[in-house]
Amino acid sequence: MILPLLTSLIAMATPANSGPCPAGVVHQLDGLYRWQVQRMEKRTDPVKDLSSQRQRFTPSLFELLIEARALTPVRDGRYLDFDVFSNTQSETFGAQVKSCSAGKKNSLQAEVEVEVGLSGRSSGIPRRLLYEMNQDSKGSWRINDITYGDEQGFQLRPFLKELLNPSS
Repeated sequence: MILPLLTSLIAMATPANSGPCPAGVVHQLDGLYRWQVQRMEKRTDPVKDLSSQRQRFTPSLFELLIEARALTPVRDGRYLDFDVFSNTQSETFGAQVKSCSAGKKNSLQAEVEVEVGLSGRSSGIPRRLLYEMNQDSKGSWRINDITYGDEQGFQLRPFLKELLNPSS
């Protein structure tokens, strides 16, 4: 019952004008997920290790990610309690860039299916993420935001801003 509903919601949210992604977009996202899988296997420090991926993000999103990952429940009373590259609290095993669609000026949306699971086993149901990619003046693609396909209107950038500066 849930799977057909999820499938129809994903189909409705997929842009009709989607097609192949530019090589630069695929390169950035494939590299991000190669790093993500290796990071999970090695259990590295999430704040220090993210610095190696700076070139994949717009400067403003990168700063939000670094600040959010540095939050601790004891010191700050809040923290980033999920993996932003899978929208889960489980392991990432891989990802596949499925398609791209035109966005606003110098941007596009890349649909990525992320394979996740627990205890070394895939759940078999990929997580769908939409990456907003911006092209800079040098022609390089950078991640500017992530929209999570299983949550109506849940976007990373506004979430991080609220997490870092909660409304009172």
